[in-house]
Amino acid sequence: MALAVSTMPRQARRTKVDPAWTLGGAMDADSLCAVGQRARASRLQNDRVKALRQYGPAPSLRGDFARCAIDLACEHHSAIIRLVCTGEYGSAAALLRPLLEASSSASWLLYVASCDRVRELATDVETAEGRRRDLPLLDELARGLEPTFPLIKTLVDGLKDRGPATWLHKYTHGGTAQLVRRAPGWSEGEVLLLLLRADLFAIVAAAHETVIEANADLSTYAFGRRDDLGDELFCLFGVGPVPQQQHELPPPLRDGCGAPFSG
Repeated sequence: MALAVSTMPRQARRTKVDPAWTLGGAMDADSLCAVGQRARASRLQNDRVKALRQYGPAPSLRGDFARCAIDLACEHHSAIIRLVCTGEYGSAAALLRPLLEASSSASWLLYVASCDRVRELATDVETAEGRRRDLPLLDELARGLEPTFPLIKTLVDGLKDRGPATWLHKYTHGGTAQLVRRAPGWSEGEVLLLLLRADLFAIVAAAHETVIEANADLSTYAFGRRDDLGDELFCLFGVGPVPQQQHELPPPLRDGCGAPFSG
């Protein structure tokens, strides 16, 4: 599933909004209204996904870990929306990479991880917080997924040293991109783009639930929403266009690797 992450532009390209650059990042009333309206659309997506998702233990160990990753992605998405609504845009941007990592982890668990690799993951908090081998980092996750999802090559290339997607790391780790924003702040267009990206990362994560267990309602919503977000990105910011994609994911790896740990 294609992800638009190549760059975090200083000023949104081909935007239909009027960016408001003022000292300290304060936006005018119209800009704040536009951000608030877009945040409400993001909240509606988050609420809809929560209502449609399945909860509790998955049918297998593989599916259980993937479902937990999806749940984490949904939580990060919700947190980004809350942070945007309180004007804490830097903290919201810092969560974009963890959101994308949670989504990518769900995909990696379903499509790439061997059962030996799945079984060596810790299933209790104390062990998981220790020195036990963990999930791969984002760049390794993306490389592993490329054979199944060729469109992810854009992200793989972008995450290479000084590539156009390395801004994800800088915003998460408090790099200079975060520091120099303290004075000019964030424009309306940039915050709208942040929300759009968060929505896209989150809906891709939610779509993985449809291959853990059949869920026709979530499938209809998630893939339709994905397409709508791709159109919105292109119309507002010139990102894309996203190639036409199927309204289903390929079947995951057959071996579930054992019983769910959360049961």
